[in-house]
Amino acid sequence: MIVAAVLGIIVATHTAATFLWISPQNPFNRAVAEPLESAMDPVFQQNWSLFAPTPINVENSLHVRALDAELNATDWVDVTDLEISANFTHHVLPNRGSRPTRMLAARAYAQFNKLSDGELKVLGNHYHEDAWPRLAEALDDADGSSSAARRSLVLSYDRTMAAYATEFARATVTEIEPKYVQFRVVRQRAASFAQRGGTPQEPTTYSFGRRPMYEFPRQDSDAFRDAIERFHG
Repeated sequence: MIVAAVLGIIVATHTAATFLWISPQNPFNRAVAEPLESAMDPVFQQNWSLFAPTPINVENSLHVRALDAELNATDWVDVTDLEISANFTHHVLPNRGSRPTRMLAARAYAQFNKLSDGELKVLGNHYHEDAWPRLAEALDDADGSSSAARRSLVLSYDRTMAAYATEFARATVTEIEPKYVQFRVVRQRAASFAQRGGTPQEPTTYSFGRRPMYEFPRQDSDAFRDAIERFHG
């Protein structure tokens, strides 16, 4: 009986939070904006622009490169294009879970797009040592600093993209000895139906500064290398 009551409270609370999250802006959801965002994003975030009348018309891609100690850099690589080519092209039943960088780039951009110019400038700076503690401090001090929840989420995405770039560099880079990584989110807007067949619009690029090589606990480098080898296969 107690378990059922607790579960009922959890379901009711989540239902109420979801209702506030998806409802139009109003005094109620504005009053609880920060805790509501922390609870719902990114796990329960839904992008309703998937549906008419304004379906998604932008492709988000993650590009990465590596640099050595003397800052000699490799070429930028569109790792999202590699994933799409390997896992979706000519596949009748592609696996939605096989496009992590497209989802990562889109979700990261959704947060970066809400930052102030001062915070974006901080993310564009280079941090070679103690990167994320220094980033956290700089974001806190930036003009127009966002909520603590958003800054924490932005740092999480920054680390995740650095970890992906690190594994990609380990798996593919042979011309230099990687010491730092860099990444950028590239947004390509699709042409409207009326302008189909015309010259594509110039993409929008959000570049971030150099970061040290980074690895999460229990990160499986061997599995990542195997996946990248399949991408190039």
